[in-house]
Amino acid sequence: MRESFYVLFSNQIPITPILSLAKMSQTYYLGVDGGITKTMAILGDEKGQLLGSGHSRTSNYNVVGLAKAMANIAEAVQGALTKADLSLGQLKQAVFGLSGMDLPLHRELLTTALNATFPGLSFEVVNDTWIMLKAGSSKSWGIGLVCGGGANACACDQTQAWVTLRGCGYRSGLRGGGLVMAEDILHYAFLSHDGTGPKFGLEQKLLKLLKVADYDTLQLLLLEFGPETKEYKALLHQILELLPLVFDGATAGEEACKRILLLQAEDLAEGVKGLIHKMKFEQETFDLVFGGGVFRGRNPIFVDKLTFLIHEVAPLAKLTGLILEPSMGAYIMAVQKEKNFAPEELYAILLEQVVKAKK
Repeated sequence: MRESFYVLFSNQIPITPILSLAKMSQTYYLGVDGGITKTMAILGDEKGQLLGSGHSRTSNYNVVGLAKAMANIAEAVQGALTKADLSLGQLKQAVFGLSGMDLPLHRELLTTALNATFPGLSFEVVNDTWIMLKAGSSKSWGIGLVCGGGANACACDQTQAWVTLRGCGYRSGLRGGGLVMAEDILHYAFLSHDGTGPKFGLEQKLLKLLKVADYDTLQLLLLEFGPETKEYKALLHQILELLPLVFDGATAGEEACKRILLLQAEDLAEGVKGLIHKMKFEQETFDLVFGGGVFRGRNPIFVDKLTFLIHEVAPLAKLTGLILEPSMGAYIMAVQKEKNFAPEELYAILLEQVVKAKK
């Protein structure tokens, strides 16, 4: 049962060989998943038959800037159009699920940029947690939780009313994500070196990764950078390489590693519990769909703790990883904006294609 928590849909599944069945359709829809690490576009018809996919690098404009983000989205979309032998003007509707789309200001900025990049296209831009929820639950409602470099969560009820956390870190309501865990790694590495905390197996690996001679030098470096500087954020991104070793350390029984994972579960649970109470899901049977790199960790203590904390307030919640690619969740949203398509039916059609592609 536990294995299912860690099996996420691989974007390496060969989609295009199975996607040439719907060329006679006259109505086409586009779904785009734009994240910190990659961008993926999926194109299909009004019957749920997928026709093409395209890939590119990050399209989080906070990471690469708005111009580069739009260029990467355009590359992914053009890849899907080329494989489907279609043009932009043939698309009926698109949904862009983008990381970094957390506030009304972000929506306005991204909408303007997307209009300039794809003139004449009818589209909606949403937070990337929305499309993940749509991709992970055939019910088309519930809670979506992302934990990669950052963290965010959303909830959608049976009437399709949405609530999304601000996604801008601890100060705006949610502490979580790999970059927070990177700070925890720093914390426990210093305690280990100074002998004021549990011995931490990553103590020396951290110095080697950052190419720093000792912890006094590292301390001076952190004081020089300051927590809001680009240099400090770049350093945290370097430390993300050590996250898999935190899970391994927890398996080996290291107290510091276990504490980092438990802290992360507690942080995420606080945000999810808030959504459960706000949406009055306490006695509902709903899917809590999770995704992101942190959920791929090899030790179950993180997901087990998160599950326990969620079940304290919502015992009927079902925690589940992704089966469909998040871009397919964006495609589902695009189709449902124009067509009266039962979510369970559309989800089943897509799932059948994914299963066939895996064989």
